[in-house]
Amino acid sequence: MLTPQVLVSPRAPGARVQALASALAAQPLFWSAVIVAMFTWPILRSIRAERDLPQERPVIGTVRTFTLRDQNGEELGTAELRGRIWVASFTAVECEPMCAQSQRVMTTMAEVRHRTRNLGDAIRLVTFTVDPDHDTPAQMLELSAAHRARSGVWRFVSGPALQVRDVLRDFHVVESTPQTRLVLVDGDMAIRGYYDADDEAAVRLLLRDVGLLLSLGRERPGTVVPGDTHVPGSVN
Repeated sequence: MLTPQVLVSPRAPGARVQALASALAAQPLFWSAVIVAMFTWPILRSIRAERDLPQERPVIGTVRTFTLRDQNGEELGTAELRGRIWVASFTAVECEPMCAQSQRVMTTMAEVRHRTRNLGDAIRLVTFTVDPDHDTPAQMLELSAAHRARSGVWRFVSGPALQVRDVLRDFHVVESTPQTRLVLVDGDMAIRGYYDADDEAAVRLLLRDVGLLLSLGRERPGTVVPGDTHVPGSVN
């Protein structure tokens, strides 16, 4: 009677792997490759991480030195804004036929103010009149009250018509035309971006860019607003 025979591999898979590992370990080139990989991988990871970081906005314009008047009749201009991040918007008391758009811009400005409330003194919101021949500080005060703008942080600005026109020109704003975009300006009075106030994604990008400029030190040190629990530099 024939006895069944079981074919056995001359070398089990584990043994083959062990033999291959031993053979590689004996090769100087293998260890050279391992060493190169150990030193190269962290560099590659850091390059990839840097590529994924938000990029700083380029300078696309500058705002001249100016001094105008806010809703309380107080001076507002370069002396206060330099060294701070600020967001500009443009409206008019007599806003027809763009009152609906102007209202939405003011609502967005209020949202930006709320979401940057923890930045304290490091940020300003500035709403310029585009109708300097008619909008007086008293009228801007009524407009600011209608939007519950807090004095000191969100300022509604008017002034001598010629000076207002010069500033509007820096922003490429057409006189008597309320704008539907917001403008980000850094502490060096450099314009960093235009953002559609009706676009939620654009507003989120604006808030991100505010935080990025703050993290890069484009402002004077801020202070925490009393009652806030977050540190300066955080944007909610």
